[in-house]
Amino acid sequence: MHQIKKKKTIMKNILAIIAIITLSVTSLIAINDNAEAPVTTTTLSGQVFDKATGESLAGVKIIVDENATEVYTDLDGNFTITNISTGSHNIKADLISYKSHDKNIEITPSANNLKVEIEIDNN
Repeated sequence: MHQIKKKKTIMKNILAIIAIITLSVTSLIAINDNAEAPVTTTTLSGQVFDKATGESLAGVKIIVDENATEVYTDLDGNFTITNISTGSHNIKADLISYKSHDKNIEITPSANNLKVEIEIDNN
């Protein structure tokens, strides 16, 4: 009789250990599933043109996502922005005496370099 109680106690201990291991593994899997994917970035480059004349425009302010990033075009109307994360972004081109122009872009994880052309209207 004493040995039956011992075996039951051993079985209970084994079941308790199995339950603890199962809970630990389940918790680790849940933590891993909730880990954020690394953010992928790319380089965005482009050129801004006068819509009426087709001439490139220097000094155009390029704003990505409402003041998150801001650069200006060079003498040939070119701009480059590095480390743009994947996802949807709004690009705004702004130059005095021109109508501001907004352009929505989608950057995918496979995009190494993204090139855009922007045409803006003279007021």
